[in-house]
Amino acid sequence: MKKIILFDVPTHENIGDAAILIAEEKFIRENLQEYEYIKILDTETEEGIEKVKETITNKDIILLQGGGNLGDEYMLCENRRRMVMKAFPDNRIIVMPQTMYFNDTQKGKKELEETKRIYNNHKYLTLVARENVSFNIMKKEFPKVNVILTPDIVMYLNETKDEKRRDVLLAMRQDIEKTLTRESMKKIKSQVLKNFNSMTITDTHLGDVQIEDQMREKILEEKLAEFRKAQLVITDRLHGMIFAAITSTPCIALGNYNHKIEASFEWLKNQEYIKFLRDLNDLESTIKELMSEVNYCYNNEFARKEYQKILDVIQKVEEV
Repeated sequence: MKKIILFDVPTHENIGDAAILIAEEKFIRENLQEYEYIKILDTETEEGIEKVKETITNKDIILLQGGGNLGDEYMLCENRRRMVMKAFPDNRIIVMPQTMYFNDTQKGKKELEETKRIYNNHKYLTLVARENVSFNIMKKEFPKVNVILTPDIVMYLNETKDEKRRDVLLAMRQDIEKTLTRESMKKIKSQVLKNFNSMTITDTHLGDVQIEDQMREKILEEKLAEFRKAQLVITDRLHGMIFAAITSTPCIALGNYNHKIEASFEWLKNQEYIKFLRDLNDLESTIKELMSEVNYCYNNEFARKEYQKILDVIQKVEEV
């Protein structure tokens, strides 16, 4: 039986990455039933490579986990990708929807050159960008690689359910990508309490809690339930915006230090309950606009059509 082998399955604390995996697995189950699905945890990459080498054939497909870590900010992830590409030079490899961002520093430029060397030397590599900015960067830096564009794979999910909604959820970053100042946060909280009775502060990151395989779906469902119960979400997390979208929850998204939120918003701008703000002076008017309508509903057909591009790449492997 042909195999789909997914490397770099996340075990870390980011619920957004857990959601990516769950969406990838749903995508595989619904569209690639003729393949045996094998997953290799990020912590077991080296052992997984050796194990896969024992049985892999040229009809098998290697997938690499999607996300926002193609760059020099998360070198553990980047190094694992490089390792897999070097280990399987004759196999079709698809990097699932990613954001690409290398810092304009000496370190960033050095790592970009190494990534370019490895990626451009792989004969059967496909990179999937999850927004236009990354797509254009990939096309420029990887001229020998097949590059396609789709939404973040979490948009494949539709997690809308009837819930009694109340008040506001602030889903805010606390890590290296955080850009909101203390003054900005005070302004946001002031506007929220002017228009709502209360607010809850949350994040899509669990701190130091590892997400074990058997707990992943439960943890994601608990987080999505927070979003479903909110009248409004304000977030500077990409997956805060996406979780709001797939639960049909009104959302105001704010930018972070790179392009991934604003560029990914392009996929969601036709969902009338998702707004992207560049200026907090527009916060109150945007809140009033979103609260003027009560019944919103996510439609993911636009996203599902885009993922056909990934299936087309796999189909080409089958035809060889």
